[in-house]
Amino acid sequence: MNEVVTLVERVRSDDLVEFEATLPACDAPRLLRYRTRTGAVLRVDGAIVGAFDREHREIVVAASDRPRTLALIVERFALPTSGLPGGDGLRWRWITARGHAEPERRIELDDAPDDALAQAQGELPLWGHAHLDVAWLWTYAEARRKAVRTFANALALMERDPSYVFIQSQPQLYAFVEEADPELFARVRERVAQGRFDASVAALWVEPDANLPSGEALLRQMLAARRYCASRFGIEPTIAWLPDTFGFARTLPTLLAHAGIRRFAATKLMWNDTTRFPYPQFRWRGPDGNEVLAAMLASYEGDPSGRRVSLAREREEPLVIGFGDGGGGPTAAQAHASRAVGRWERPERWFDALDARRDTLPVHDDELYLEYHRGTYTTHHDVKTRNARLERMLARAEEQLAWCMAVRAPGEMLQRLRAELAGAWERVLCNQFHDVLPGTSVAAAYVQAHELYDEAEAAAARVMAATASILPRGRAADATRCAVPRRDDEAFVFDNGIVLARVSADGSVHELAANGAPGVVARANLLAAYRDRPRTWDAWNVDWDYAKRRVRIRPLGAEIVGDALECRFLVGRSPLTMRLSLGARDPFLRVACEVDWREEHVLLRVEHWLALDADRVLYGAPHGTIERGARRDTPAARARFEVPGQRFALVRDERSGFAAFALDTYGWSARTLRGGGLQLGHSLLRAARWPDPSADLGPAELSWALAPVGRAPVSALERAWERFADEPRVRLFTADDPAVLVVACKPADDGDGVIVRVRECDGADRPLRLRCGARMRAVECADGLERPIPGEVRIEGEELIATLAAMSLRTFRVRFS
Repeated sequence: MNEVVTLVERVRSDDLVEFEATLPACDAPRLLRYRTRTGAVLRVDGAIVGAFDREHREIVVAASDRPRTLALIVERFALPTSGLPGGDGLRWRWITARGHAEPERRIELDDAPDDALAQAQGELPLWGHAHLDVAWLWTYAEARRKAVRTFANALALMERDPSYVFIQSQPQLYAFVEEADPELFARVRERVAQGRFDASVAALWVEPDANLPSGEALLRQMLAARRYCASRFGIEPTIAWLPDTFGFARTLPTLLAHAGIRRFAATKLMWNDTTRFPYPQFRWRGPDGNEVLAAMLASYEGDPSGRRVSLAREREEPLVIGFGDGGGGPTAAQAHASRAVGRWERPERWFDALDARRDTLPVHDDELYLEYHRGTYTTHHDVKTRNARLERMLARAEEQLAWCMAVRAPGEMLQRLRAELAGAWERVLCNQFHDVLPGTSVAAAYVQAHELYDEAEAAAARVMAATASILPRGRAADATRCAVPRRDDEAFVFDNGIVLARVSADGSVHELAANGAPGVVARANLLAAYRDRPRTWDAWNVDWDYAKRRVRIRPLGAEIVGDALECRFLVGRSPLTMRLSLGARDPFLRVACEVDWREEHVLLRVEHWLALDADRVLYGAPHGTIERGARRDTPAARARFEVPGQRFALVRDERSGFAAFALDTYGWSARTLRGGGLQLGHSLLRAARWPDPSADLGPAELSWALAPVGRAPVSALERAWERFADEPRVRLFTADDPAVLVVACKPADDGDGVIVRVRECDGADRPLRLRCGARMRAVECADGLERPIPGEVRIEGEELIATLAAMSLRTFRVRFS
């Protein structure tokens, strides 16, 4: 029986239109149909019963012996859940134009279909899923509405199909729904308890970028996720499901294993533009030898088409069902059709079966490098700058608060300041989402992202001010003095007795040497600019042939100003001032640039031509390092013409070495030269025009440093980078062994003591002796999520005594008397 009910408009705002109607009494379930190009949430007597969008056009409501009130809240603008473009053009403009729609004012009622379950005809594991970008071509506010619609769709399918299981990976989305509609969230909690709304895959706060955040930030992604899921659902996630993240750092298995998360799944390497990733399932090994059980699935959305089903069977992997990018999830038709090929299954069950054949799986002992989206290491430098600055600022604030705990400051104050830091971290973690921090979201999303950064910075500043008011004042560090450069023939000479550098008027360095050692550069610190117009995915990609199209850089002169050399340039239309300085005790030459960036589709880089007989480069990675080859002699090697790295790049031969330090820039290149030597390049700024036409435009500050490092170990490099990047502070825990880095010192998440985390960075097992600046009462071993684990540790006087394996992380909880 088909009926049409007219909707009466009640409320209209900039974003939404709310309609109302009466649903007649009915003695059987009714099917409601509504056509929308945007999105709409349907409430019956105030409770959400489902949602509509371009793909989801039907909702079944239960029978009732009385009339009920329908409320339909329709979005005035929304993009589709799937099929979104990879660039500007007619299709994008057509989609955005159609995203604005005047809502339909009628809803159709029909008899509900018979939802009797067909017998499952296959054993293929099915995962119901809706990938939902926390921000991308929409803002966080729009994602909140998409999350409500997506969760409502999932719950409605569960009502119709008792076997249906839906997975959702991001606690941030659960939090959005909890804030937006507590009643809907209460029903989600019920289904989570049943194992049907599966949060076991929600191991990180968002689906973050996995190359740009610091190692500590990635651990905090896991800690915040665990805190939320334990408090709301009584569970602790066990699977890292990162379907759309743009490649994964070499050290991620170490970080996951340290947090007790031993299972990992993704899809994005299926996008590789040059080589095919060889393993559907594998053991992914980190530098410390720890492994996670890993799967690289063929895709993260779609229907049970013959091609997808055949591929899943061939690869012996689950079939992921549902629409996603903008949320949505499976339609009722997709869910019904899926019964013919398999059965809904929780990812834990599939991983259990995979674990049973672990010994037969190949080992991948490397990063998961995505041969695509290489521009994300550079786009939107402003966001990367604020993220890196806040990572450092929060580390300082945490250590100051840890000091307060060690000296037994008032408990109420400590609790309040811990909450401030937790809130600040959640804002930073949200902005590490894989389309925000990489620079690939729309301009409106960055307005909200910077608001979150403002709030996080204010919170961290309040904590630092409050703790400084009760801690004893330490002796202020001497102001950094600089070795003033002098003019010598055609060069400017810097010499502090540690480093000698000769610099030309164009800022290029033609001699760089440690005191008394041979020089390591042929020519370094050369600015270069290139036309950068990728064929697809503008903000995401840098194409392999960008270096064929140079943009002119004009030197405008150089002079000694104070204790530094200032060189001026015009890059295209953009004025740039480079300032080179050498601290009196610094082992590196510091370079700072100020630029008013006015270019479009131009890539700004700094390049170094090194007089070193080397063919490998060591780069910083999250809580570790990765070594990559510089010979472009295979397709896979040629595909790595731009690679991610954080903190530094190190080139060494048998005699000497060169390091380039970076503050908040992450894209690197390296290639061996035919005549000997190696070229190391570093990307600084881009000028993509889609999806944010204002990306990177305007004033920017850039910092890097150049260091002759001889044969110094990685630990010396890490400590020199800390000197370059951060302000000195009084540490609560210190290690005499330079290979032991204290990478975190923070109040425990539950307020019970202080967490200290250390990393071994020179590749050898060693005894661990941490000296503490306060009186320790007790210590226990913990994992990355601060849970107690077995392990040997003790206190001897003022020292914490343990052992530390090569390239490993260890975490301890310390209580004070």
